[in-house]
Amino acid sequence: MRPPSRLCGDSGYILISVLAVIALLSGLVAALLLLGRAATDSAHLASRDLRQDTLLQSAAALAGYQLFILKRPLETIDGQQLRLDAGVVTFRVTSDAGKVDLNGSGKALLAAAYQASGSTTMRPEVFAARIIAWREPGNMRPTGRADTDGNSSPGQQARHGPFRTLDDLAFVPGLAADDIARLRPFLTVFNPTGRLSAFFAPETLMAAIAGIGKTTSREIVTRRGKRTAETEQAIANLVLVAASQIDTKPPRTYRVVIECPPDGKGSATGVTTVLSAGAESTSPYQVLAWDDDVARR
Repeated sequence: MRPPSRLCGDSGYILISVLAVIALLSGLVAALLLLGRAATDSAHLASRDLRQDTLLQSAAALAGYQLFILKRPLETIDGQQLRLDAGVVTFRVTSDAGKVDLNGSGKALLAAAYQASGSTTMRPEVFAARIIAWREPGNMRPTGRADTDGNSSPGQQARHGPFRTLDDLAFVPGLAADDIARLRPFLTVFNPTGRLSAFFAPETLMAAIAGIGKTTSREIVTRRGKRTAETEQAIANLVLVAASQIDTKPPRTYRVVIECPPDGKGSATGVTTVLSAGAESTSPYQVLAWDDDVARR
């Protein structure tokens, strides 16, 4: 027979071992629970992001349907608030048809944009010449800083291709950051016709166009406040002298800001998209730009 003291010692060893195993198992269970919770949270966030993406894409399709298939006027969609299955969206609709296109507009409109911006670094016609030299096809050749007559000296090379965004202005010789900031409200790369819309162009920009002036531009802005067949005809008559630069037809591109309010579990989301009329009947419109940063509008 073993002494009682030896039995007590073995029992103590066994008890300690059992407690150690229990503690280890508890730790493993806790770790698995944390991993499971993290996976659940990640799946929930991914699901929420997917729902928001689906909501924004559905809203963009709905905006395109109204603008290009139903051909509803811009003002009837701007400010529209709709409830879809995944949430509520608000539309903010404008058009870049009232801006001078860096790729499609001619020298006269480019010069008018520079004049309207209030920039004085160079003459308006010099600015227009540099933009055209930058975008026109051809072999790469040095352009660099130009003199007051627009003659170039060796230096930075022209792109000889279309402007991709307004940010490309930073590479045009002679344009300072302040110049670009003042020019942005008057320029775009999403007005493929190259002509200004009399119904969207700023008054200051139209006033800078030869043949229009301040008085006529002010009258155009006053009349377009009430869109009727009579006012449309009156505006068409007013811009007839500059028919090659100013258009009275409906725009072919629209800038649509889609906003989704906070759902109680996250921050507000949104997207800025540019929609343009399609080239074929099977594709009534196309998406030219998609910016998830709704603040850039």
